[in-house]
Amino acid sequence: MKLLIAVATILFALQSVAKEYNINVSESMSFHLGKKQVEQIFTAIYAPLNIAPRFHYLPSQRGLRWVNLGQFDAEAGRVESAMHQFDSLIPIPTPLATVRLAVFCLDPRFCQINHKEGMIIIEGSLLSVQFCERLALNCHAVQNTISAFQALAKSHSRQLLATDHFSIGSLCDSGLRKIYMYILPGQGVEVRHYIHEKHRPLLSKIDLSIKDKLANGELNAFIDRLSHEFANCNGEIIKLVVPPNTTAQWYP
Repeated sequence: MKLLIAVATILFALQSVAKEYNINVSESMSFHLGKKQVEQIFTAIYAPLNIAPRFHYLPSQRGLRWVNLGQFDAEAGRVESAMHQFDSLIPIPTPLATVRLAVFCLDPRFCQINHKEGMIIIEGSLLSVQFCERLALNCHAVQNTISAFQALAKSHSRQLLATDHFSIGSLCDSGLRKIYMYILPGQGVEVRHYIHEKHRPLLSKIDLSIKDKLANGELNAFIDRLSHEFANCNGEIIKLVVPPNTTAQWYP
């Protein structure tokens, strides 16, 4: 009898280990969305698969390497341009969201790309880094969105380059009460969830779950919650619909 109990215990332990599913979340995404938001989103996506993911928050490139080596099972969300070196990762076909680069400022005259001004970007935001490199901009990285918005408040810089709605979640902690935002022209970049190739059999099920969450508005509700969060702490985001300086040169 004791032997049977011991065998059953070992089998149960092995099953528990086998069912463990680890998702890496980049520092950039966790700062932008907030850990609670990220975990709610992916817990909801994996719930129909009877998978309860565990979440890990590692620096951008280190986390990707761990997922690529199969030490973690999935990468929460990345743009395609950041994934060329990681050939063991498979994108889920349906994107989680489309992000666009935007310039944030406290004075609408400065919500533009200016090669003469230093521009703040957020560490780990590969989209911003690539944009700065492509246009040879004078960009300076800070640790997170709170630091970035505080740099604006303290006049360390007049401009912040970041993604549009993903950057809004930290505004309540920044001490600001009003900020302007100009979304740069362009079609935006899609963010996709990635899984390690060993989980290829899950691809269609995860894709269907994401489609269902988009169709019923659940994923958009998470994003909209970020947009409303600043208003809930008496903050205001003023979206500029035309460039503040019509003589400035804009880039997609």
